[in-house]
Amino acid sequence: AVFTSCGTEADNWAIRAALWQNRHLGRHVVTTAVEHSAVLESCKWLEREGYELTYLAPDQNGDIQAEQVLAAVRPDTALVSMMLVNNELGNLYPVRPVAQGLAEKNPRTLLHTDAVQGFGLFSVKRLEADLVTVSAHKIGGPKGIGALYAGPRVKSPKPLLAGGGQESGFR
Repeated sequence: AVFTSCGTEADNWAIRAALWQNRHLGRHVVTTAVEHSAVLESCKWLEREGYELTYLAPDQNGDIQAEQVLAAVRPDTALVSMMLVNNELGNLYPVRPVAQGLAEKNPRTLLHTDAVQGFGLFSVKRLEADLVTVSAHKIGGPKGIGALYAGPRVKSPKPLLAGGGQESGFR
């Protein structure tokens, strides 16, 4: 994991790192319509840059199904980004089943989860997501401290912020 200034920075970096890695795979991203603004605003930027976004709507109970996510994945899907826990309703989203489904449907597609709301409730390895965002203030730590976990499938992520040597050159 690499420490960041906040969860927003970690979300932005995760999205950019995944798209950089999969730049030759395609320009399609799947996310949910109820993501934190750090993800949704990043997705708006991506649309302005020519990426195609698929926004999945939750059902009447606020749930997102793994099958719904996987049905939206195409051969050119570079990234799926979905939160672990909905920050308004508390719904738990099926990150692990999506990760397992991606391994079969399109194994090059990377999976990012904004796990800020569920920090402390999961094991990164059990989630099976490639990129996991967390924030210290959700577990009683100070605001202004986030982290991005990049799993073994994430190859040489480029820094989001250039110029410093912090965090082994990643920040």
